[in-house]
Amino acid sequence: MTIPKLATENPPKGEAKATEKIISLLKKTLEKDYPPPKRTLRDAHPKQVGLVKAEFTVLDDFPKQFKVGVFKEAKTFKAWIRFSKLSNGPDISKDSRGMAIKLMGVPGEKILESQKTATTQDFVFMSTQFFVTKDVEGFAGLLNAVSKGKFRAGLYFLTHPKLAKLFLKIRIQVANILGVEWGSTTPYLLGENAVKYAVTPDRFTSDTIPKGTPADNYLTQRMASQLAENDFMMNFYIQPQVDAEKMPIEDPRVVWSRELSPLIRVATIKVLKQTFDSEAQQMYGDQLSFTPWHSLPEHRPLGGINRGRKAIYETMSAFRHKRNNEVSEEPTDWKDFD
Repeated sequence: MTIPKLATENPPKGEAKATEKIISLLKKTLEKDYPPPKRTLRDAHPKQVGLVKAEFTVLDDFPKQFKVGVFKEAKTFKAWIRFSKLSNGPDISKDSRGMAIKLMGVPGEKILESQKTATTQDFVFMSTQFFVTKDVEGFAGLLNAVSKGKFRAGLYFLTHPKLAKLFLKIRIQVANILGVEWGSTTPYLLGENAVKYAVTPDRFTSDTIPKGTPADNYLTQRMASQLAENDFMMNFYIQPQVDAEKMPIEDPRVVWSRELSPLIRVATIKVLKQTFDSEAQQMYGDQLSFTPWHSLPEHRPLGGINRGRKAIYETMSAFRHKRNNEVSEEPTDWKDFD
């Protein structure tokens, strides 16, 4: 299988300024929402469904050109996976969900200066295959409008109908967090190629959306009940870029066609049978930091949204931990919270 080297990045003017604006807005929002002595939560995905132990097993039966970085050889990594909700509130509410994977025991120098020697690698997913804005400047405009209340946000959506349509599309109800199909939404380097990532459950759960008024944390309860009895398997895929125009690097609103470029399975994920919902383990998950830039250079994030994420994620993580008087440390193994 031969894939052309098409990955191209074209940073627009004003990107750095828009990134600074986002950071400023997020800091102000956290200061307003979490005045001392309240504990400061994440600016995005603050509601944790659960932090679980998993095994990430790299396969051997995929094209050689993609066997780089963590996919270099068939191997099993221990991992933490954090499942989350974009905003606080009952699990039944329509919202975007998140899945962040942290592999442990990954050798090699990492991209972030502050985490160069860490032996972890992060992959970050959303419950969608696209992002809602084209670039950082667009996201800064959205965030600014939302920060000024429902009226201003409504006006902003009225004048940005494509954004409004995409924003509504990502807001979904979820029956079981383990049954979600996940997308990286943004592209990443994989050796000399550009790819997007996807994760799908090996089998779909039989759960249905609860009727009436379910428990606020029913997603946590359902996952706890399921993992108390059995492991749960998922498949990890790459989708190579094969057409620079139809599969752009700088516009994550565009869903890459799976007919044009079919998914290639490169790993499996086994979420282990376990008990995860103790208060101590939930707190540990809340204290962990995840960023797509905590990565080997072979998996460098691509595109404007990812370039913005580099400063935003690192700055906001440090800001949150400082306000909570906590130290963020990369794990080297699973912890026992019994």
